Amino acid sequence: MVSIAVLGEERNILGFKPFGVDVHFYTPTMGEIDVWFKEILKREYKLIIITESIAVKLKSQIDALWEKELPVVLTVRGLGETTGIASQRLRKLVIKAVGTDLFTEG
Repeated sequence: MVSIAVLGEERNILGFKPFGVDVHFYTPTMGEIDVWFKEILKREYKLIIITESIAVKLKSQIDALWEKELPVVLTVRGLGETTGIASQRLRKLVIKAVGTDLFTEG
């Protein structure tokens, strides 16, 4: 079973498919995004890579996962404008893993 999932809009994540990860596209016609996300969580992935635009809509659900060891949720930029959430979450992951902020200057 694949333990990595990539979530986002098709144009942003299609390139992950050849790497053997599970790719889950979201479109507004699919209905409630939180229901879609809960179905994906049932598969017990170890790592979930999610685009910023989807992560913003699932902020409370992703924040709740922060308290758990797994899955690790990594937010990445999509092809559009950035909200900055990807870099903020990466910084938090590094602090959680290493115990210090490696991104500070000086």
